[in-house]
Amino acid sequence: MAKLIKEILENTLNNLGIEKKIKEKQVLILWHQINNKEINLHTEAKYINRGVLFITVDNPTWAHQLLFMKEDLITKLNQKLDSNLVKDIRFNVGSISKTKNKTKVKKETGYQEVKLSLQEEEDIERITNQISDSKLKDNFYKLMKTFKEKNKWKKSNSWKVCPECSVLISPDNEKCPICELKNNEGLNLEVESLLSSSPWLSYKDIMELYPNLSKQEFESIKNNLIQKLKLKIDRLMIKALEKEIESQEVKVIIQNYVMLKTELKPTNLTKKLIEEVIGSNYMKIYQQL
Repeated sequence: MAKLIKEILENTLNNLGIEKKIKEKQVLILWHQINNKEINLHTEAKYINRGVLFITVDNPTWAHQLLFMKEDLITKLNQKLDSNLVKDIRFNVGSISKTKNKTKVKKETGYQEVKLSLQEEEDIERITNQISDSKLKDNFYKLMKTFKEKNKWKKSNSWKVCPECSVLISPDNEKCPICELKNNEGLNLEVESLLSSSPWLSYKDIMELYPNLSKQEFESIKNNLIQKLKLKIDRLMIKALEKEIESQEVKVIIQNYVMLKTELKPTNLTKKLIEEVIGSNYMKIYQQL
């Protein structure tokens, strides 16, 4: 019987198109539940898209530390969800707004004043009557009722359909957050590729090619690339010293790292400047390469 009820619920939620939304909302809530107060103070769960959870971190140091915790965080989230929904976590450096979620809740509380029509109430009852367990039936009824009330409230308050995925969005937005994120991913990859090949480029330089890129987005892309290079340097230095790879390869990565941090061209790099950026301990190894 329990298995049958589960199948009915899953099929109904799928037909309504809300199962995915419920699970995604669970992930965002669970992020704060699985972490301690200190991590929650510096992070904000933004979106999940195709199994990738996007977390904004307020400084590069925390983002760097969380990279080492990623696998453990994914395991904890999936254990709580009892599924393998979360495939990866991406940490992006940026500003976090603790009041954003409060504002959103306040903005949508008006749905409680919306009244469903008799037909809408009957539709919900028709679906929930398939569930014999009274407690489960009551909870599912409330879930569906809230979902329909919210949609009705949004439509009556001039919320519009996202042009790419048909989800209802605020009149102030052009697209839903997930579609915005997908569109930005392509731009982010292009900018990251450009910085990888020309790490001395500044925001002003990039703006000439990508005028719609904000300063905050540029800094986030750049900081993420700096973190990647730092991890790569740590990993490859030992291999270079043991002659497993060409030392010149590591030197180039270190120089790119310094150029990213300083926005100076290769002709302006000096040993003194490199040491100032990577520190004396790393410099000793660098000089042995």
